[in-house]
Amino acid sequence: MTPHGKELSKDLKKRIVALHKDGLGYKKIATTLKLSCSTVGRTIQRFYRTGSTQNRPRHGRPKKLRARAQRHIQRLSLGN
Repeated sequence: MTPHGKELSKDLKKRIVALHKDGLGYKKIATTLKLSCSTVGRTIQRFYRTGSTQNRPRHGRPKKLRARAQRHIQRLSLGN
């Protein structure tokens, strides 16, 4: 399932986990932070499954140029 909304900040994810550890339920956390219950639940489940609130690395198109070639091109363009 692909995400459709904004990515939560690191601080917000940490607050969600901290409130849950303090004993608050998903609904109470969701209303306090003005988030949906599913967002709160997914964040907490991911924390307990992985032990972290960090996002997983994303895939992307591989770079055509290596870093060295990129720097060379930048130097050439600045020289003109």
